Amino acid sequence: MSTSAGGPARDPVRTYRPLGTLVVACVAATSIVAVSAVIAVALPARTRAAFSLAEDVTLVLGLGVLLAVLYGIGRTRLRTDARGLHVVNGYRTHDLAWAQVVHVSLGRGAPWAVLDTSSGDTVALMAIQSADGDRAERAVRELRAAVARRGGTPPAAPPEPLA
Repeated sequence: MSTSAGGPARDPVRTYRPLGTLVVACVAATSIVAVSAVIAVALPARTRAAFSLAEDVTLVLGLGVLLAVLYGIGRTRLRTDARGLHVVNGYRTHDLAWAQVVHVSLGRGAPWAVLDTSSGDTVALMAIQSADGDRAERAVRELRAAVARRGGTPPAAPPEPLA
C-alpha cells in the first residue's frame, strides 16, 4: 500500500482508553482536592491548631498517594502504530512488536481484555474494559484485525466470542 506521493503508507496511530474508569478517576481526583481545600479553609483556627506538624504531613502524604493512584488509573491506555503495541497499565508499560502478538481476547465476565504473546506470556489490556460494553467489543475486533493484517501469529484455537 502506498500514499499518493509514492512512498509507503503510514499505519494510523490508534489509542484506546477506558472511558468509565477515566471519568471516575478524573471526577474522584477533582472532588478529593476540592473537598480537602474546603475542609482546610473551613476549619476553625482552634481546630487547625490542634493538628501537629506530623499529622499535617501524614494527611498531605495520604492525599498525595491517593492522587497518584488515581493518576495511574487515568493514564491507562493502549497505543498501536506501525511498530507494534504500547500498553500502559497504571505505572507499568509494555512495548510489543506486532510479531509478538498471538491473540487478543475479552472473556465473558473478564474485567479487561488480555493479549497473549508468542513467548507464552499474557499482558492485561486495562485500556479495553468490559464495562465499556460495545466500545470494548469494537476495540477487540479492531485489534484482532490489526494483528491479522500485520502478521501476528495466528491463535492455536479459534477465538472465543466477545461477550
